[in-house]
Amino acid sequence: MGRPERLTPAAIAAAALRLGDREGPAAMSMRRIAADLGCDPMALYRHFANREALLDAVADAALAGARDPGPAVPWDDRLRAITTEIRSCALRHPGIAAHVAARPPLGEHGLRLGAGLFAALTEAGLPASDVVRSSQALIAYLAAALAMSVRAGSRDARWEQVSRAVTGLPDGPPGDEMFAVGSDEQFGYGLRLLINGIRAEAAGRS
Repeated sequence: MGRPERLTPAAIAAAALRLGDREGPAAMSMRRIAADLGCDPMALYRHFANREALLDAVADAALAGARDPGPAVPWDDRLRAITTEIRSCALRHPGIAAHVAARPPLGEHGLRLGAGLFAALTEAGLPASDVVRSSQALIAYLAAALAMSVRAGSRDARWEQVSRAVTGLPDGPPGDEMFAVGSDEQFGYGLRLLINGIRAEAAGRS
């Protein structure tokens, strides 16, 4: 790939995102990104203090397409939409998805989506202190779910083993009802439980 006309933080992050899309997380080193840009690795350090700072920018760029439906929709639908969009956008970029899970972005797009979450939680009727705390719970769940989705499995031999173990417990539930780890179904079900908990918490405060 040719060197951009002007090596800017945005151009570097965009190039690194494309590289990760093509070659996965193993390619996300300063040396490999610089080689893809056709520049010396030290040129990257003029724009980013270290690799982590660069990956933070790449993670934020990965969320550029994540949409916030805004206040026109009910707060619970807005929470569901934003969190689902973040997960979907991150998973479309395999080179950086694990970094998004480990360090939720604080750049332009991360802050935009965070503001949407705060607004929806406020509309739910939570006091300011609980808006902050419930947002932490949502982000923690999203990060954990995204990390599992990066390693998403299927109903494989391990799933069968766990299913049999659950079914075999005293009065154990039917293990074959388990979702595959990291699946859309698992994420959606857990998110519904969390939103219902937020709704109950807000009702208890009124």
